[in-house]
Amino acid sequence: MLGFITRQGRNRQRAARQLYAAVMDHSRNPDFYGAYKIPDTLEGRFEVLALHAGLLVNRLSRPDMGKYGREMAQTFFDVMFRDLEWSLREMGVGDLGVPRRVKKMMTSFKGRTFAYDEAAKSGKSEIKHALIRNVYGKVLEPHNSQLEAMADYTMDCIRALDEQGLSDFYMGAVSYPLLDTLKLEIEDKNAIEPLPNLQQGETEHGYQQAA
Repeated sequence: MLGFITRQGRNRQRAARQLYAAVMDHSRNPDFYGAYKIPDTLEGRFEVLALHAGLLVNRLSRPDMGKYGREMAQTFFDVMFRDLEWSLREMGVGDLGVPRRVKKMMTSFKGRTFAYDEAAKSGKSEIKHALIRNVYGKVLEPHNSQLEAMADYTMDCIRALDEQGLSDFYMGAVSYPLLDTLKLEIEDKNAIEPLPNLQQGETEHGYQQAA
């Protein structure tokens, strides 16, 4: 019996590492920091990771996932923060600073995970507010087209994760929808289309302004 429990734990660890690798790989998509205008900074990259990881943890914590879902959520969380701790050390953060930084990141992640879960219950408007506070928190005035697209993408993520079952996650498999960059490119092009050159005293429609 003990051997079975130990083997089950090892399998869960392996699957959690595969899930984290998939989440990390997806979060590194350069379109998030290009077309979607999320700041390409350590904070911005953490926000994108926290969004995808948080949505996965929320899915694993749903009642229909049961005990094994909650166990996978916790194992995934542990794997994620072990990796982030290692990354901090690789960046040169000292032994005294690492625990403090990791604790702060854990608190931030838990807060965002809860915020996205609550926002998902209320719909797109609340998701946009959650994105403004977090993903676009360092952007003075996020462009509406990027915010709308990111909110749509977040809702697509939630729907996609809802369609994936516990057996998928225990196999280390998770998938997220593609980013719709074409729509953003069209909107950006329209938004920055220059006005025609006008002669002095001439309006856009070609009429002379009254003196």
